[in-house]
Amino acid sequence: MNTTQLECFVTLASTLNFAKTAEQVYLTQPAVSKEIQSLESELSAKLFVRTTRSVSLTEIGRQFLPEANSILHSYYHAKDWIASFHSKSKNTLRIGYMDSHTLPFINKVLAAIKGNFENLLPAFTVDQTDTNLNRLLHGQTDIVIGIKDSKFSDDSIDFKTLHMDGFIIVFPKNHPVAKAAKKKKLTEISQDLLWEYPQVVQIPPYLLKNVFSKGSHILPVNEKLNNIVCSFASEVYALVKAGFGFAFVPEYLALPDKELIFFPFKETHHAPFGIYYRTESLEAKDSAVSHFLRTSESLYLKNKEIL
Repeated sequence: MNTTQLECFVTLASTLNFAKTAEQVYLTQPAVSKEIQSLESELSAKLFVRTTRSVSLTEIGRQFLPEANSILHSYYHAKDWIASFHSKSKNTLRIGYMDSHTLPFINKVLAAIKGNFENLLPAFTVDQTDTNLNRLLHGQTDIVIGIKDSKFSDDSIDFKTLHMDGFIIVFPKNHPVAKAAKKKKLTEISQDLLWEYPQVVQIPPYLLKNVFSKGSHILPVNEKLNNIVCSFASEVYALVKAGFGFAFVPEYLALPDKELIFFPFKETHHAPFGIYYRTESLEAKDSAVSHFLRTSESLYLKNKEIL
């Protein structure tokens, strides 16, 4: 019996749907089926009743569910304790982020707090925000940096807001809208000036399915044009420079670039940009997490340009 089998079992018991379970545990659907079958074989018991239309727990499955949750809780508690022990003794700071354009911010903060520790050991994990938050829940990262995820909520995790980020419009220097705005000395661009021009649309991978299944966008997108969808700010910059259109990027990812022109978006929505952390990590005021959070807030307020 292993944690992957138990995670699949507990999640499937909640969703009663193999596709949803696969999505939540980050496995393929056949892999989830294999883990469930393996667990049933090991326990010599059927845990689910499967038909072509439904999935339900057997009686023994219902009785085993609290035990499975208890085993997982004990495992992750032990893992958190060990991770915390190593973190305190070695001053390890495990940082999760989604886009390489966040690194200038991270580097500024690390440079500022490095002198407070004899041996600060940063460790980086670049991944989708929802996956990094799952790591944070299970003690595999110490902080996760990015835009607040409205779908995520857990009593053991807090979020420090550094700024309410809006969107910045990125143009190649020869873009007609950028030229006209510069000529008219505009300080921001309205969406009605953009509608007839193709766009490079940045959507993080974990939001792709959600965005398109709802058929809506946070930002205006003219679906009649040949727009390009990509995942990361580095891809956006490359495509905008190559002349594939303009793009919207969150403020914290809008790094200066001599080949591009930036304008605030007049009708922008705002979302909290900041840092996720485990509540318990602030119990020690001299911890690397505490220093990172305090310094992030201080540096951000003093020098917005670090983003």
